[in-house]
Amino acid sequence: MNQQTIQEHKLKIIKIIDETLDVKTFRVETPDGTEINFFPNQFFMVRFPDSELQRAYSISSSPTQKDYMDITVNMVGEFTTKLFKSKVNDYLIFKGPFGKLHFTENIKNDVVLISGGCGIAPLMSIIKYCSQKNLQNKIKLIYSAKTPADIVYNEDLKKIKEQNQNFNYTVTITRPSPEQNWTGRTGRIDSNLLKENIKDIENSLYFLCGPVEFVKNTISLLETLGVKKDQIRTDVWGG
Repeated sequence: MNQQTIQEHKLKIIKIIDETLDVKTFRVETPDGTEINFFPNQFFMVRFPDSELQRAYSISSSPTQKDYMDITVNMVGEFTTKLFKSKVNDYLIFKGPFGKLHFTENIKNDVVLISGGCGIAPLMSIIKYCSQKNLQNKIKLIYSAKTPADIVYNEDLKKIKEQNQNFNYTVTITRPSPEQNWTGRTGRIDSNLLKENIKDIENSLYFLCGPVEFVKNTISLLETLGVKKDQIRTDVWGG
């Protein structure tokens, strides 16, 4: 897997999971005899067989899962509107993998994952990979969602925390309302939230994923805490 080859695969959708009202996970089958290698936090260019329109999507499943790959998508534009109309047994074209700022098991540092909304997708690949490989990295996810109903992978995160003592996570809700009965943290990710949740600021590696402004703001916050640029790996996406 050190020498990665960019390849194109026509893959069948075998499952569609409703994560939230406007976020779905599309699971595509890796056919027998086909090996698709990638690292956590890498992405593929995805298109429909009948169109040149394509988008970049990070894989949200772990590379240890050889039978299928997941992409987790929120509906934001022309491509995703069409994707949300797809059905089980439809096909998608995947080309990749791409992305050099990935995670490998050679990384021994504590890992801090920071995301907003659907930006949790590539970070979930890291979380699952570390858990399934029983890696000893301490992993902390700091995650921002609009409302409790917008927490992507809510049940998955709870299960992984139960199973992996090296994994912990904090969710903050930016648009709480009384009827939601949310008793956890509220507000945007700020320096206080980061300081409270990062145990080893100097020696941790930071993976950030979300919209441009979210990533920029988070980098600024981390730098004020003394985090160096070479400790930060980013995945920025637009609308």
